[in-house]
Amino acid sequence: MDTDGIFSLAMPDPKTFDPWFVTGFCDGEAAFTFSRSGNDVFALYFSVCQREDNRDIIEKMQLFFGGIGKIYLRKEQLPTKNSGHSRPNAYFRVCKQKELMRIVEHFDKFPLQSKKQEVYTIWRGMAIEKTKRFLNCKSEEFKTFSSQLAAMNQKSRAFKKRST
Repeated sequence: MDTDGIFSLAMPDPKTFDPWFVTGFCDGEAAFTFSRSGNDVFALYFSVCQREDNRDIIEKMQLFFGGIGKIYLRKEQLPTKNSGHSRPNAYFRVCKQKELMRIVEHFDKFPLQSKKQEVYTIWRGMAIEKTKRFLNCKSEEFKTFSSQLAAMNQKSRAFKKRST
């Protein structure tokens, strides 16, 4: 599938997961987000994290998306002032612009069903805009997208400060 005139990557491996399973799993476990350094440097990310003993799901997810992205294994982290205890986990992350379009293709064809669809819609706009402008993120439209996504993420329970 070609998304708004943008190139297409390999189709998913149907032997790994049903596409609707992937969508449902991502509805609960995935993140569509970005980081920003300076005024005009944005990096977009799609990620899924699971405990290390669920690593096989992460590996199959990567295969489903055609082998794109990277899997990182993170060690156990003890609690700090700003975060709680974290067990060893496997973290699948896609951040290359061309590979992000594969993520867009999937979720356009198999839409999310939860409120995460609202976040995805904004993130999708950012991904397409960034691809069209080839990393030039100075447009007002892109800054509007990033403000909207930041506001949505601030409402997420994942961004609420935990009291210890």
